[in-house]
Amino acid sequence: MSTEVLSQTLGAGGKGIFGSGSQFLIVQAANPITVVAKSIGNSNKNRVFSNVPAGFKFTADDPLDGFDTLEVTSASAQTVILAVGTDDVSYSNNVTISGTATTSELPASTLADNAPVACANAAATQVVPANGARRRVTLTVDPTSAMAVGTAFFRVHGGAQNLMPAQPGLSYPFAGTYGVDLRNDSGAAVTVYIVEES
Repeated sequence: MSTEVLSQTLGAGGKGIFGSGSQFLIVQAANPITVVAKSIGNSNKNRVFSNVPAGFKFTADDPLDGFDTLEVTSASAQTVILAVGTDDVSYSNNVTISGTATTSELPASTLADNAPVACANAAATQVVPANGARRRVTLTVDPTSAMAVGTAFFRVHGGAQNLMPAQPGLSYPFAGTYGVDLRNDSGAAVTVYIVEES
């Protein structure tokens, strides 16, 4: 009894052939695939699994009722990884660590060339929009601003709650992909400088 993890890269509309067994598990497929479990010499035992996603698992009722080949078809280009064999297995992308673990953060590869935003008085102005590719953004309030403390606040874009007071010359890091507004009631326009990394 054995199980192996096999990988094939398929083009759009492409077909790949995987080996024999009595069970298979789709470990990775970005988009649904179609799997035909074929029995050589007995087409009545062929099984078709149409448009099945990653995580789909098939196990034959009896090890002798398995398949000779797996024919995998993908409508889109992707890499497909299957666990195929005779052992009933499962797969998890979750890992639990006991003890010490070292992590590292990859550096950002892009620094956006954003113009400063002038935030009008008595209004909430969007400083940065939502950006799914963003790693972090640092917003700096113009140090020459004469605004009093407690007259300007950062908010989530479109939100009504003051989340963080803004003060001249200070920088505020945001490590999210959400949009950020500045609510300004200082009596004059306030400029905010933007450093956005992706």
